[in-house]
Amino acid sequence: MSFLSDVGTYLAAATISTQDLTLGTNLFLGRLPESPDTCVALIQTSGTAPIDTFGTSSPPLESQGLQTIVRAESYATAEALAVDVMKSLSSIENQTLTSTLYLKVEAQQSPFSLDRDDQERQVMSCNYMAIKNL
Repeated sequence: MSFLSDVGTYLAAATISTQDLTLGTNLFLGRLPESPDTCVALIQTSGTAPIDTFGTSSPPLESQGLQTIVRAESYATAEALAVDVMKSLSSIENQTLTSTLYLKVEAQQSPFSLDRDDQERQVMSCNYMAIKNL
């Protein structure tokens, strides 16, 4: 599976207290559609070059970037959902998602406000770095 599919499947199965997330309904890979009002998008961003490991028994490690975009009608709802998503993603450590070992998913900052969209819905974001087997 792809990186976004791995993370999306993980979030869809996770317990998110502010909003249950379902792929294709309110959790989207690579895009942020116009509806629904409250949703999460996962966007793949640049990482760094693969990291060689010692010996041939261990695969190289990849550092992959991820951005979450959260949208909701109110600032409080968007912020709470963005923080819950951050907590869930930050708990990934030495865990196999689908068939790939993820050593760590780490937020690069706390969720922050991007702006309001054309319909005055609050949009927030957070950036992550994932270290995983290549």
